[in-house]
Amino acid sequence: MIALLYRFRLAFLSLTLLAGLALWPGVKAALVVDNSLAVWFLRGDPALAAYHEFREKFGNDEVVVIAVRAGRETLLSPANLQALRQLDAELAALPAVATVFGPGSATLPRRSLLGSYAAPLLAPGTNGEAVRAALQTLPTLREQLFTADYRTARLLVVLKASADFDNQRGQLLDEVRATVLRHFPASRAHLGGIGVVYAGLNALSQQDFGLFLGVGYLLMGLVFLLIYRDWRLLLYVLGVVGFSTYLTLGLYGTLGHRLNLMTVLLPVVIILLGLMDALHVINERNQLASKTTTDNTELALQALRATFYPCLFTTLTTVAGFLALLTSPMAILQTFGLFTALGIGLCLVFTFGLGVWLLPLARPAAPSTRAASTRLAGFYGWVLRRQVPLGTAALLLLLGLAAGLPRLRADTYTLGYFPPSHPVVRDHQAIQAAWGAYLPLELLVTPRAGQSLHSPAVLQAAVAFADSARQLAGVGRIFGFHSLYLGGLEARLGERRSRVALGSASVLRLSHEQLAADYPSLARQFETANGGTGRITVSGPMLSARQLTAKTDSLLAIARATLGPVATVRPAGYQPMYANIVQYVTASQTNSLLLSCGLVFFLVWLFIRDLRLALLTVVPNLFPVLVVLGLMGWLGITLDTATASIAAIVLSFSVDDTMHFIYHYRQQRRAGHAPAVARLATITHVGPAIVLTGTILFCGYAFMMLGSLKTVQTFGALTAVAIAGALLGELIIFPIVLAWFDKD
Repeated sequence: MIALLYRFRLAFLSLTLLAGLALWPGVKAALVVDNSLAVWFLRGDPALAAYHEFREKFGNDEVVVIAVRAGRETLLSPANLQALRQLDAELAALPAVATVFGPGSATLPRRSLLGSYAAPLLAPGTNGEAVRAALQTLPTLREQLFTADYRTARLLVVLKASADFDNQRGQLLDEVRATVLRHFPASRAHLGGIGVVYAGLNALSQQDFGLFLGVGYLLMGLVFLLIYRDWRLLLYVLGVVGFSTYLTLGLYGTLGHRLNLMTVLLPVVIILLGLMDALHVINERNQLASKTTTDNTELALQALRATFYPCLFTTLTTVAGFLALLTSPMAILQTFGLFTALGIGLCLVFTFGLGVWLLPLARPAAPSTRAASTRLAGFYGWVLRRQVPLGTAALLLLLGLAAGLPRLRADTYTLGYFPPSHPVVRDHQAIQAAWGAYLPLELLVTPRAGQSLHSPAVLQAAVAFADSARQLAGVGRIFGFHSLYLGGLEARLGERRSRVALGSASVLRLSHEQLAADYPSLARQFETANGGTGRITVSGPMLSARQLTAKTDSLLAIARATLGPVATVRPAGYQPMYANIVQYVTASQTNSLLLSCGLVFFLVWLFIRDLRLALLTVVPNLFPVLVVLGLMGWLGITLDTATASIAAIVLSFSVDDTMHFIYHYRQQRRAGHAPAVARLATITHVGPAIVLTGTILFCGYAFMMLGSLKTVQTFGALTAVAIAGALLGELIIFPIVLAWFDKD
């Protein structure tokens, strides 16, 4: 096969370039960042189906929450009232805005001889005292518009749903922000909501993608120039990882995918893991050069032949580790695993396809290889002279790390992905401080047979639910279909008599008719057209997925006690899907780790055809996995979307060097060498490549700690620690295990 590659190397390169040209549109498409729900959840996920059902009934749930604060005067000053009125009007005029609910757009129910009508709260010429007097008797409406001291107002901007909404979100939010800042300074105006978080994540993902792509290539270039001092070898490895990354992104974009929180790591993972086989090929060529005077071309082809079989199986094990993520119930992890596996497979193709081109042009570095082998031989001797204390220390370390496993918890906190000083975080904190909890948790209420949304029993139960739910820690304002009736009754009868009137079917029937006539748009947001389902929005703080699950359970318990006899209640909207991530993360970690362990062990056994040696490889390769998971348990680092796959990934790349080690060791044993001789020959032959790949991987993943996204920082730090553990297992634990179980 190597001879065929060498013979048709020009055709191989031509096909590669043609594929690159064909996939250029896909590369451009892939570089657009999208962290929307579609990339997180599988298409058939029940939670996603329920979310789409909610949007069909009540429209786009993506609401921008705007909190504006007063300066020296309250918001009831003439200048502030005019600014609020103009702001509402300009926001409503934006093409992407469906509706705005704020002081400037709020209307009050009025009555005249000709019937009822709706009058604007902030009509031209209305002063602050008139606004205060009007809202004094309408507490339900007032608490949705102003704080009690009238120093903070809230506006809700509902954006229109569209087919390409996720791609336009950032631009739409920029238009909203620019409109707000024309009337209120940035120090007094703050934007929040799920869409704002999405847009912030998209921007950081784009930033980190450029950083990691640049750092990955820069790091690789510096290491190769410092160690090998040969630009042709640098061109070789750049070609391997460059073509692999480019074609992977091209296929990724062509199939309709966009960069997200996980796949932003694709380039750096492909770069760093793709280096491993290329480094083993270069090391093999250098080892052969120290023993023969064959010309460069034949030397390169011999090295490619000698390393093809172990490189093939190391690629298969790495690919198997990433493909194990296909068992995850999260689309974002499935996509990451699939395309990373594709990129690693392409690295194998280009390691040999470009190797027949470029390796013959580069000069061998036999002297430096001999020096590295000599130092490793000395280190190996030191390890074997201290087998008992080193083995005991390794065992104690394993037991200590294993004690951290029960402390592991699965959780995720979206706001925690941002740096503490990020504008999204600052705005969120400012809104919560000035207004209170504001993020919506949607509940859908379906009346039981014989009841309707405007039945006295249902409305009284909904009010009882709201009163009880407000007592929960962290729960803020609550607004739902019941609030529409309560607000209308407050306008007609006053605050005290309005609650009594909730028990009158005739009064509620008239209120229902008035609501449909005077406030049809508002009614559609909280009641379906046929009146079969009502909506209650509970405002709460930004919580982690685990905390949100607990809070939702508490709210549902209250709902069962209050609304249960007359209606069924279920959570809806975005938040239930967010809460499900805890279950998905746990399933992803368990399924992917078990599957990758099974696949890797099977491939190792298939590779060496020796059950005992295959079993021995389990120890050094599970060691870095235990290092990561145990350390996470002790440090309180939760399993989230970034770390859910880390155990399977660590296992997949840590086994690569083990495969090269065990392959050469098996060859030495089959040649008749004693175990001690075989171990020494192996450590001096493949050891330099193991140390070099470990060093490059460690530095590359440690560089991820410079990323902006906390998920990227955590992933990089933990993977760097795992690589250090893998190097320790490969150079110390594995030789000791071999010495104990494969004796002379």
